[in-house]
Amino acid sequence: MRIAVISVHGCPCIPPGGTDAGGMNVYVDRVSTRLARTGHGVRVYSRSHPGTGNVDDQRDYDLVHMPIGRLDERKEQLPALLPKFTAAVNNDASINQTKFDIVASHYWLSGVVGCELATGWDISHVTSFHTLASIKKSVRPEENEPEIRLVSEARVARDADQIVVWTDGEAAHMMSEFGLPKEKFAVVPPGVDTNEFSASPTSSTSRSRRRILYVGRLDALKGVDLLIDAFAIIIERGFDVELQIVGGGTADEFRRVLGRISKLRLTDRVKLPGALPQSDLPAIYSNADCIVAPSFHETFGLAVLEAAACATPAVAADVDGLKSIVIDNETGYLIPNRDPVVYADKILQIIGNQDLQYTMSNAARRRSETLSWDSTVEGLLDVYNRVVETRASAAPLR
Repeated sequence: MRIAVISVHGCPCIPPGGTDAGGMNVYVDRVSTRLARTGHGVRVYSRSHPGTGNVDDQRDYDLVHMPIGRLDERKEQLPALLPKFTAAVNNDASINQTKFDIVASHYWLSGVVGCELATGWDISHVTSFHTLASIKKSVRPEENEPEIRLVSEARVARDADQIVVWTDGEAAHMMSEFGLPKEKFAVVPPGVDTNEFSASPTSSTSRSRRRILYVGRLDALKGVDLLIDAFAIIIERGFDVELQIVGGGTADEFRRVLGRISKLRLTDRVKLPGALPQSDLPAIYSNADCIVAPSFHETFGLAVLEAAACATPAVAADVDGLKSIVIDNETGYLIPNRDPVVYADKILQIIGNQDLQYTMSNAARRRSETLSWDSTVEGLLDVYNRVVETRASAAPLR
């Protein structure tokens, strides 16, 4: 099968944790790699960005960077560039005389492109939104989402042949939001490489303090402020702990978070190394006593799953994506409210009880072993084959 993967702004070679870069980048890379290794032709189209050439041939799949717009173009300006991106992909396919069997798109920007390409090539289109504007606004009404996104997400959801979602909850939201039938959706959770992510044997010997970890973008939707407030409560109670916040964000967001940390007099207890490469993360996860994910919303929560593979329990918000990973009172705790005192209490229950932490750590690792990238790819191939066969059977006889 020849698969055109569209990921306009989520290039798989950009490390997660930076501005506009996260689990989607990892997802596209891991899935494309495994699809290619199982014998399928995979060509990933993403926008050019600093440090890239045109075609990256150092991977199992083809990664093509489209030189559309300025290299430093912000995501907010990308909708206007989508027609040029679509034309560039068409041109690449024509020059290379490539005929695809299916288009797989990621995020609404890519979904718009995917719809146009699938129509022009007369092939099937499978899309994954990763996050939806309507969900973001429902959990944080102050989120500023452009009207074009709301309109485009509805159109892409209607026109795509199949929508891949990570959880039943995500499917239920879209069924209600867009008035779509259940058959339109396929639940295929992301995974983790439990060989790449596993507990380090020296996880706690090189530090004197207990360590709380956050991995993700510095973004209001991720709830970093709530974590900092909970950490301040833990320090006020006299516990000798430190907080490590791993991830990137805008310069303004970094300044704001640093200001909050300084105001609460936590500067000497909080480390902010910025975004780190994936290769550094197994040791980071292993060297933490627990990971905290206080997000307002998570489509899935890949960092929590990676941490679980490294035997690190979680304290997480009881939201759809995270509760598909964390088993409450077994691999960590799910918090149903946004009270920093409750977060502080649950964090302390884990790091203050070695027996409990050991039990939860082992349970977290076992949980991670049920969610693999191989299973993800098997599920995706089932979807791809089904939509391709459906289109072929519906085609008029020539």
